[in-house]
Amino acid sequence: MPTNWGAISPYTSKKKYMTGQPDKKGTIAYCHNIKHKGALSKGMVKQHECIQKNCKFFEKNLENPYWAGRDHYRNHKKRDKKIRKYLETQGLDVKHATGNLLTVNSSSINSDLSKMLQFFDEMEVFHSYLFYQNGNWQMRYVGGFYGKDVAIDKAREFILAGKGEYLLIAGDKTPLVGYRIECRSKALIEIDLTWGHMYPALANMVLRDFQLRRESA
Repeated sequence: MPTNWGAISPYTSKKKYMTGQPDKKGTIAYCHNIKHKGALSKGMVKQHECIQKNCKFFEKNLENPYWAGRDHYRNHKKRDKKIRKYLETQGLDVKHATGNLLTVNSSSINSDLSKMLQFFDEMEVFHSYLFYQNGNWQMRYVGGFYGKDVAIDKAREFILAGKGEYLLIAGDKTPLVGYRIECRSKALIEIDLTWGHMYPALANMVLRDFQLRRESA
């Protein structure tokens, strides 16, 4: 459960807190160290090296869209690194490879495509499911994509249009992951799919559909 911003804000308490605290919109994290307790901005987190130090007093404010954007950027970098590594093993860079594919003969093209497809076959496919209320709970299968970040990106198109309240991601090799979609910022807040009655029910719906798709593939 995220810390309530107001509970540690200097405007709502007479206790002493660190100076320079951001407003609610700029609060990406909290510090619970009694020597300088307070809300943290992006610059303050970087200055104090809270993440690098793995500080036990540090708490992310997951309701702030900063963390979703940060994870999205890092996942893109990981995927691009894998593709660059594949091209390097072929002695090519991205521009070089594109140029070669435009000039070589058809047998070479088929060979290069075969290697590229084999590379992507080794990458895990993630399947996006969105849930929204239309009288009753409705489930939308967004699709299967190479990389979790791509699966989230494709679902985000529907999320930004207001067509989703929960997002579940099913991977071929990794456990099912669920997110609650924050109403205003549209940030993704990870949820425990074993908690309560509704979350396990949503998870079971996804797992049944996912299994059917794998069997029919």
